[in-house]
Amino acid sequence: MLSDAQINGLVTYLSGVVGEKYVTVSTFEKIKNALDPFPYTVDRGNLPHVIVMPETKEQISKIMEYANNNKTPVFVRGSGTQLAGSSRPHVSGITINTRRMNKFWVIEEDGYFEAEPGVRCGDIADFLQKKGYLLPILPGSKIIASLGGLISNNTSGHVIDPSIGKLSDYVLGLEVVLPNGDIIETGTRGLRKPAGTDLTKFFVGGDGLLGVVTKIRMRLLPLLPQAYGIAVFKGLPPIARGVKNMYLKKCPPPLFMEFMDENVTSTAYQAKEMTPPPGAVILFVGIGQDKAEAEKKMGLVMDVFREENPIEAYPVTDLEEWKKIWGAREVIAPYLMNSLQGKLIAAEVVSTLSRLEECMRDGANFNVGVPYLEELTNYFFGHIGALTMHPTFILPTTWDDEKMRRTVDEHFKKERQLNLKYNTCGGEWGQFSKRTPFFKQRYGDIAYGLVKNLKATFDPNNILNPGILEGYR
Repeated sequence: MLSDAQINGLVTYLSGVVGEKYVTVSTFEKIKNALDPFPYTVDRGNLPHVIVMPETKEQISKIMEYANNNKTPVFVRGSGTQLAGSSRPHVSGITINTRRMNKFWVIEEDGYFEAEPGVRCGDIADFLQKKGYLLPILPGSKIIASLGGLISNNTSGHVIDPSIGKLSDYVLGLEVVLPNGDIIETGTRGLRKPAGTDLTKFFVGGDGLLGVVTKIRMRLLPLLPQAYGIAVFKGLPPIARGVKNMYLKKCPPPLFMEFMDENVTSTAYQAKEMTPPPGAVILFVGIGQDKAEAEKKMGLVMDVFREENPIEAYPVTDLEEWKKIWGAREVIAPYLMNSLQGKLIAAEVVSTLSRLEECMRDGANFNVGVPYLEELTNYFFGHIGALTMHPTFILPTTWDDEKMRRTVDEHFKKERQLNLKYNTCGGEWGQFSKRTPFFKQRYGDIAYGLVKNLKATFDPNNILNPGILEGYR
């Protein structure tokens, strides 16, 4: 903890770097910049000493150099939507909020776009779509999620990895401020990514531990025609079998493939003023070079699922109807919280292909025998084309803070047990903070030691996001 005199000196220095208007010690801003989706309150002992909102890489460089010289912790804050605990500062220090770094440039003649880390995913996705391009990521939080945080997690969102790849496959290069204030550029301005050593790979999916990303360069991906379909089943096993057979029969994986159990569809469809379907739902979005090819690919997938005797299965040709159906799934979290007047927590369970039926049963029974969770209903949905499932629970606001905390801990413990059982790993929300015990068990002490050594190489004074790595100085 810094003394009042030290905090005053810090505020004076930061005001000289970014301007007094963009530095605050407001208690409201401190709490707001420490919040994440977890339902329990922020540890006030770990609130930031100061919030700073830089606009340029040079300003961030000066902030990091000062923090490194004075051994002052720094946390970087985008929109704070991350669901594994990394958005909360683990000790008091400086929080860099990237909200002012929200510019982006589309450079069509070179086939890429560049964006600052504070750009909201939804804003850039909408802009690219109008120009005929697809942003290869679609998180449920796209309206507010910032690109810098998505890059640090290397997330996919709803996109099925086998369809078009991972976010990192499209990142051509980065501009990064290191913990000591040095500024580096990685990657290339060409469309062929570097062979051999490419420092880009350390920061995309680096959990924000190694540097502050100040600019992202990503390849432009043409927006291909899409075709839509839906199938309804009595229960989840036929959905699991259909997904498995889709891959085994070498069908072209859809861009999106989402499922919702009956608990979810009941709430989601009513929120969109639609009649809930008579069972669990799976949604398909096929892509192709033209509409006919997209429909053909989606049809091949639909044929596989028809073999599982659905209650109904049909293509959706009315775009407005599809938008309502997809909207019911895309933003299910706020619908559930609003309908049930509670706070949401969700696990990320990933299956292997061969054991998908077993894993879906485990996911559907996620809360059985789990303290506190067994009192609640499991709202079960996920990106099943990527073999990813989200057992989700709405915690009553009447629960006290300690019960909320213990429930979050129990849900991460069960998530860890299942991903260890299937030898898999979550693909959306980062690997550390609440998931550090999983990483250590899944990959071992030697692998975890390498992560700590990498951190020490980039950040020897442990300035950036300290406390995220358990057992690290």
